[in-house]
Amino acid sequence: MKAATINHPIMPNFLVAGAAKCGTTSLYHYLKQHPNVFMSDVKEPNFLIEGAPMKSIGVRDRLSASRDIRSHDAYLRLFEKASGYQAVGEASISTLFLYPYSIPAIKRYLGDPRIIIILRDPAERAYSAYTFLVRDGWEPLSFAESLQREEKRAAEGYRLMWRYRALGLYSHQVRAFQENFSSVLILLYDDLKRDQSLLMRSVYAFLGVDDTVVPQAFQIQNPSGNPRLRLLNALLVKPKRLHAVARRLGSAVMGERRWIELRENVRRANLRKPSLPDPLIMRELREYFREDILRLQDLIGRDLSAWIQGPRRSENIG
Repeated sequence: MKAATINHPIMPNFLVAGAAKCGTTSLYHYLKQHPNVFMSDVKEPNFLIEGAPMKSIGVRDRLSASRDIRSHDAYLRLFEKASGYQAVGEASISTLFLYPYSIPAIKRYLGDPRIIIILRDPAERAYSAYTFLVRDGWEPLSFAESLQREEKRAAEGYRLMWRYRALGLYSHQVRAFQENFSSVLILLYDDLKRDQSLLMRSVYAFLGVDDTVVPQAFQIQNPSGNPRLRLLNALLVKPKRLHAVARRLGSAVMGERRWIELRENVRRANLRKPSLPDPLIMRELREYFREDILRLQDLIGRDLSAWIQGPRRSENIG
């Protein structure tokens, strides 16, 4: 690593954005493995959305926003240990969706950082977000009912995860970042699933760090599904204080990467694959997203026709 004399606070020189259930968590953990990349210990600091009406993103007691970083000083403290790293970053899904608020804040605090955006078939993303919330006991409605209630819930202050349709309208979000920042990398979740190492080489090259580093295999994080043992799932997910203690102890004994890997393997083993969504609902969703997908593929230069047509054979969506 390059030694540096720092006379001013260290700030991120890149940001990871992307909608929920698009692979941002996996990307975050892969980046943390690189010896020249520093990622804030807090994933989703949600600081760079100044003035957003959803700044609290959790006025309801669901998916508590207690870890949101609310002051500039607290944000700076996330990067106090980043001296000497070539690439310094953080990952918040709010950065992409709340772009009218995040872009001015990014320019104010960070100038022109590199932006990494990862996207997923929006219909599959919506259903994966739904099954994720079902998994952790936060979604009591059917998928059809939850789609019908989306706008009402948004008005009531539900967090971004419940914006099943809205989070998948990517084209305006992507265009805004492309127009406001000089270096924007667009990734697809399909590529992450197909070959994590190849995708990460492109990310490392984009950040200007050694792209020959091969990250140790991580299964995709935050899988969706229905827990076999709900008590075990609750112990790993819901009691935040207990989970925090377990994480500290586990990380101290076996290292953070091995602890996260163990936790995720236990959670994954306890999950049954989510049932397939109603084909009629998925067709309706694909038609809803059609025009936005066509605009997006022109913006990023990728063929996204599979997102409109859907999978050729039935597949589980996790």
